Formats: sequence, structure tokens, C-alpha cells
Amino acid sequence: MSRIFEVTDKVRSHDPRADIDLINRAYVFAAHAHANQKRSSGEPYLSHPLAVANILASLRLDDKSIVTGLLHDTVEDTSVTLEDIQSRFGEDVARLVDGVTKIGKIHFPSTEHKQAENFRKMILATAKDIRVLLVKLADRLHNMRTLGFLPERKQEGISQETMQLYAPLANRLGIHWLSQEMEDLAFSYIDPESYKMLSNSLADHLEGLNQTRERLERILQEAVSRQGVSARVQGRMKHLYSLYQKMERKQLDFDEIYDLVAFRVIVEDLPTCYQTLGVIHSLYRPVPGRFKDYIALPKPNGYQSLHTSIIGPDNFRLEVQIRTEDMHRHAEDGVAAHWLYKDGVSGEEAKRNFQWLNQLTELLQDSDHPGEFLETVRLDLIVQEVYVFSRDGDLFALPRGALPLDFAYAVHTDVGNHCIGVRINGQQADFQTRLHNGDQVEVLTNTEQTPSRRWLQYVRTPRARQAIRQWFRREEKEASVRVGRGILNEIFGKRTKLGPKILTSLKCGDVEELQARLGRGEIPVDKLLDVAEHNHIKGLSMQGTKQGLIHAAECCRPLPGDLVLGCFQHGQGMVVHHQDCPHAGEGKQETWVDVKWTPDAGKLYPTLLEIKTKNRRGMLSAVSGSIAKSGGEIEDLRIHQLAGSVTTLTILVEVSDRVHLANIMRAIRREDDVIRVKRSMETGVVRKSKHGIKHTIRAMIRKGIPRSSSS
Repeated sequence: MSRIFEVTDKVRSHDPRADIDLINRAYVFAAHAHANQKRSSGEPYLSHPLAVANILASLRLDDKSIVTGLLHDTVEDTSVTLEDIQSRFGEDVARLVDGVTKIGKIHFPSTEHKQAENFRKMILATAKDIRVLLVKLADRLHNMRTLGFLPERKQEGISQETMQLYAPLANRLGIHWLSQEMEDLAFSYIDPESYKMLSNSLADHLEGLNQTRERLERILQEAVSRQGVSARVQGRMKHLYSLYQKMERKQLDFDEIYDLVAFRVIVEDLPTCYQTLGVIHSLYRPVPGRFKDYIALPKPNGYQSLHTSIIGPDNFRLEVQIRTEDMHRHAEDGVAAHWLYKDGVSGEEAKRNFQWLNQLTELLQDSDHPGEFLETVRLDLIVQEVYVFSRDGDLFALPRGALPLDFAYAVHTDVGNHCIGVRINGQQADFQTRLHNGDQVEVLTNTEQTPSRRWLQYVRTPRARQAIRQWFRREEKEASVRVGRGILNEIFGKRTKLGPKILTSLKCGDVEELQARLGRGEIPVDKLLDVAEHNHIKGLSMQGTKQGLIHAAECCRPLPGDLVLGCFQHGQGMVVHHQDCPHAGEGKQETWVDVKWTPDAGKLYPTLLEIKTKNRRGMLSAVSGSIAKSGGEIEDLRIHQLAGSVTTLTILVEVSDRVHLANIMRAIRREDDVIRVKRSMETGVVRKSKHGIKHTIRAMIRKGIPRSSSS
């Protein structure tokens, strides 16, 4: 267990100006607040905030961050309030504690929803002050170090979340040691069998590997020193999870991995980095395609180094990183490295330095689907990156395989929504062109342009995909509200006010929600009418409206269960067309929406069947008999003699739904000499007989006339 004097000694060593008294007062306050609490390990609860404060001190953070680490669980787990924190420790500390405090008193429909909202709260707070995320990462790291005391089910769930969210976030902040330790700990719980096997293999080779590391350190150190370069060489073992990933990715056994040790050469200044690279390449053969210049082209989190792979002494393949002391400090501690030399890092500076944080903040503000947002974040954080430039020279990191629309949406959602084309390196390119490192991308826009559903085929990033879907959701919501408003006006008139009782009965928060749910078909119109009648809503204006508010268009005669588009028409209610109907979606002034249309009990709906048969006596009687036995009603028909001995019957038949129609079609196909049965959407081919279709059919059967050209 950490001790408070260990924490304060660390803070003094890197920040002599720190308010040590403030830290000590926070320690005493936390000790009182958590006095009667124990951790799952049986230790006093205070051991956890002390450990978090110690991690933050190791990151060389400021005194307010250390105080927040000591107090971060007081509001969530004790009777302490944010007002108590603010009155004793100031507004900054209260804001930081609030940022890392989970949302506890709100009921959420699912665990995922709660997780998403807590994550959303933390990211919004991080956008204002990056220290919120640093405290949260220190909190998660200590929880992972002590995870063995929790039930197995919780171990795996917390480890999955750590692997998918918090380790990648630490990596994005550039705190690689923290990210790597989280990954190794999470790996040990997610796949304990692979972890144990790999750690045992490494332990078996550890002595030999350490000897090799020390020998190669000495050889490289002497080699660069002989060339007059002042440098220090460090060797380090690769962490377990990165080894596991490499073995899985390349399908290798442990004994087939030769670069278990990586080396850093730390020099005095930037020119010496390139000089040292030349020295190493002159001594040892570089591996083609393995050189990366992250000094000239830093990673979005600010990381800088030269990376190269060489065939070193004894034909060992070595990975070498060359950097200055400042670059090394940033590579180790990321954004936390700034705190010793600056008065903190503001939210605005963080958003400039960490473009991903700016994009993440924008993404969650646009999202109204928590589960989708959380999945988007997971995918966005774990993918490898390609680096491209805007026309103005700004650097953007995108997932490998990204396409031009991904870049457009990375610049801004509005830029993506209005994109009409792109130029890559000055040349016109299409939306399917894959982006590569160093590409310069110019986005062409037009305010008249809006997203197409086909664009979902031309994006790879979760951010772009969500932005496109979000645009359509907004458009569909607006359309649903307009349709719902039309339905309410048609039934009740424009001046009728719907009171809170009717909204409560229909479980709607306000009239707009009622309109949207009506327009989407989530609230059936008959239920609306029942509730209105029960609540004594007067002035129903049904004059001129057909019975029921959903009607099949006569041009294509759709059935309940078909994929249909609906359009609200005054005096008719909702008129639905089959999605394959040529009239579906017509008219710029009309609002078309997808409709879920279910059949009314006992009601029959007309539709057309086209039946091709061999021409024989009694054929019409057989077909009409099959329809009758299957419960269908024939309303009208037309008979057309084709060349040779084939006849086509076009029959207007009434059925209850698509299933009923399918049964009728199967019954007809079973008749001898029936060649083909299909549904028809021809318009105007059948008109109801003046004297009644049943009379006409009976007369034709009596006379034995199967070849009439019309009925």
C-alpha cells in the first residue's frame, strides 16, 4: 500500500511549487470519507485513492491532479457532495472530481446505455480539461492491478472494456507504458491460457534474452560512440500482448519471433537523430520498407522518433528507435510530460494537439444512439492509421483503408454531408480511391449536395458511417413528424389542443414525439382514436376521410406485409404504394416514408394475379375453384388468347394478406396445365363488371367459353 509521504516526495521532486498542504488535507478528508469502507481484497478503501494519487505523481502531474486522485471516489461512493469538495478544495478540483464521477442516480434502460452515458460524460469533461482522462486512466490502471479479487464474470467484463476503450485512450494520449500494462493485465483475464503459455515461454528464455540485450546494448553504444555521437542506448523487452498479437497476425510460434528486444538510441538534439541513423545504417544492413520518420511527420498524439529495423550482430533482426531526450520523455508519458514545463494543458490546447479528441467530442454530441456511439468509439480507437494532409497542410490520422469521404467527414460533418468530389495530390479522384500515407486531399463541396445511402459503401470509418446514418435519421424524423402532424390535423383539426392526458396514455413526452411515432407507424391510428374517445376529445374532423387511415393505392394494389412507401393525402389518410410501384416516391412536394402495414382482422384487400395456362375446356372453372377453396374472392378478370394454345387470365382477387395470397398461388399451381402464376402490378387492366363478376364467371362456365378475349 502506498503512503502519502511517498506521493508528496514524488510531487516535490518534479514540482517544488506544488501545494503540498493541499494534498495532505485531501488525504485526511478522503481518509475520513472512506473510513468504514473496504475493498474486495479486504484492504481499507483508502488504499485505492492513495494508489491512484501515486500513479499520477509518477506521471509528474500537478498538485490539483494529485488531489483529484485522492478524492475521485468520494462523491460517488460516500455522502460527500461536489459542494463540499468545492468549498474545501476549490472550483478546479470540484470540476475534475465531477468529470471522473459516474452518473449514479439516473435509471438507464440497459447496462450498455449506462456505460455509454458515463463514457460520454467523461469525454465531454476531458475536452474541457485533459486531466479528467488522466485521473480516470490512473484509476483504471490500479483497478486492473487488483482485479484478481473480483468474481470471474466481472474480471472479464472489466478487462474487455479496458482493452477496447481505456488502453487505446492511453495510447492516444501517448502514455505507452500505461497502455501496455493495461493490455497485458487485460490479456491475462480475457485469455488466461494464452497468457500463461506465452509468459512461461518468455520466462524460459528470459536469462538468455537479457544477456543478448545487454551485449547488443554495449555493441550499439560502442558503435555510435566511435563515430563521435553522444548517445545512450536502452534495450527493452516487448510486452506480452504485442508479442501475442504478432504471433496471431503472422501465424508464428514463439521460437519464430526474433525481435523480442527493441532498442532506443537517445541523443542530444534533432540533427543528431539523423546523423545517428546514418551511422547505424552504415554499420548494419537496414530491412527494406521498415523505416519511418515520425520526427518530420509526428503522430497525432505528438509522438516523434525515427524507426528503423536492421540486421544486427550475429544476424539478429533489431528494431531501433532514435529520439532526443524531450522526444523520449513525451514517448514515455505523452501529454502528461507537458505538466512539468507548462502550467497544465488546457482543453483548447488538448483539442489542437489531439485531433481525435475534438472529433470524438463532436461525434458524441451528434449521436442519439448510445450503443452505436460506444461501438463507434471502440472501432475508432483500435485501428491502425494512415496519415494524410488537407490542402492547407493540416495532418489527419485515418484508419488504414480509409476513402475520400472518410477524410471529408474527419474535417467536419458538414464538409462530409456536402461533398461533391475530391482531388488527391491535385488529381480528380472518385469516392472509392484508397488513401495512402502522405496524400494531400482537397474536398470539393456544394451546399445543395446531401448524403446518399450509397455513400455507406464508400466509407470505412465508424465516424463517417455514423454521420451519414445520423443525417438520414434526422431527415426521417422530420418526415415522420410532418406525416404525424398531417394525421392529427386530419382527425382532430388544426385548432384542437391535445392535453397531457392523451400524451401520457400514449407514452409520449410531447406533441412532437406523438407526431413522430404516428408518422413512423409506431402508434396505430385506431389506438389514437380509442385514447381520444376515452379522454373525450371533441371535434373529430373525419369528413371526407375514408374509413381507416391507411389505404392501398389502386395503381399497384399492395397488400399488408408488402414493403410499402406511404404518402399522406388530405381526405384520404395514408395512401401506400408497393416499393416497386413506378409511382412510389413521386412528387417533390410529397413526404414519403417507410410504413409497417399490418392487416385488419376480417378485411380483404384486392390484388392482381396473372395466370398463364394451356388452353383447354374447364380451365377457368378449375382456377376459380382453387381460389374459392383457398378462401379468396374473385372481383374481376380478363382473358387473353395468346398465339398457339396458351391463355392468360388476369384476375382481381381479394385476399387478407401476403400469406393468404401465397396459399392461393400454390393452390393454382397444383392444377394441371397451369404454366405460370405471378402477381401483377399492371395499372388499369381490370375494371369491375357492371353486372357482377360472379354472374359473368358462371355464365362463361355454363357456355364453356375459355377463349373469350375479354369479360
